[in-house]
Amino acid sequence: MIERIRELLRAREWQPFTIHLVGGDSIYVRTREHVWVTPSWRLVFEKVPGQIEAIGPEQMDQITGVELKSLTFGEIESQTG
Repeated sequence: MIERIRELLRAREWQPFTIHLVGGDSIYVRTREHVWVTPSWRLVFEKVPGQIEAIGPEQMDQITGVELKSLTFGEIESQTG
């Protein structure tokens, strides 16, 4: 799953996505700046503004899925000006 997240972060054309976690929690990744994958395979993310959390390689089973979000024209327009 971490490799899929890394692919989405490196994609040429950006698409927001959601990372689903055990227990029903989710992380909405609006921009590349809101989540990072470290060289040691740790997933670091901003859960809420100013609150950084991490999931280590030994905890990757907490990630249950990744879902791409479709963008509307209005959202694209607001991001590009």
